[in-house]
Amino acid sequence: MRPRLPPTGLIPRALFGLAAALALAAFAWPVRIDPTPSPAAPWTEPPGTAALQRPLFDPGRRAWTARGSRETVAEGEPPRPVLKVRGIRLDGAVSHALIDDGSGDRTWLKAGEGRGDWRVTAITPEHVTVDQRGRRFTAAFMGPPATLRPKPLDPALRR
Repeated sequence: MRPRLPPTGLIPRALFGLAAALALAAFAWPVRIDPTPSPAAPWTEPPGTAALQRPLFDPGRRAWTARGSRETVAEGEPPRPVLKVRGIRLDGAVSHALIDDGSGDRTWLKAGEGRGDWRVTAITPEHVTVDQRGRRFTAAFMGPPATLRPKPLDPALRR
């Protein structure tokens, strides 16, 4: 049976042999591994380079130039109260809201009442408005509306 590829000449075979010899030599060649270099000596700054000693955006880096105190700006907005409206009761002109603030105290609050630094300012059938340090928040009541009627008295109890 004859090979399907034509025979190669002497030059391509010699080049292939040379490349194979170089690959084996590179693989087997001993390589000297140096120990890890010692860490560099700490860099000492010349005097007068205080700018490099503190972070660039450190608030204490320079004198305060903005209007207002630094505490007011750093404080930011007051945290929003985490309130859940559990119920709204409308009884004629008087309205109450059952608000869960996580304290466990379940009492019906009317406008003007509250806990901590928040107060109920308005109660409507759909939502309750709360004021916290001058900021107003609206909590929507997502429950279904219900009409509550007292049970009729038993005739034996009417005497």
